[in-house]
Amino acid sequence: MVLTARGSLRNRYLLLILSVFDALATDCGIRLRLIQEANPIAKALYESNIVFFYGYKTLLPLLLLFLLRHAPERPIVRLGIALATALYAAVAIYHVFWIAFAAATL
Repeated sequence: MVLTARGSLRNRYLLLILSVFDALATDCGIRLRLIQEANPIAKALYESNIVFFYGYKTLLPLLLLFLLRHAPERPIVRLGIALATALYAAVAIYHVFWIAFAAATL
């Protein structure tokens, strides 16, 4: 699988948007008592300091974007961004389903 620079650029912004959506949706779901954080590290951070929670939720995408900026020719970095984007997209779909379910039952 070969990613072009243009594809990496699109994934860069999509990855960042999806990671922020994940953090926001998780925060809203927890505040509304609709969901619980399944990740024990994120749960502990959420309970101790919301800023650390948001930082943790966006750390991987930001790290990958930093690596892409400093090592754009490395296929492993582009692959990491593609995989992280796919994972965050799956999580976003999951969030959309539980949000729609919660809205329908309220």
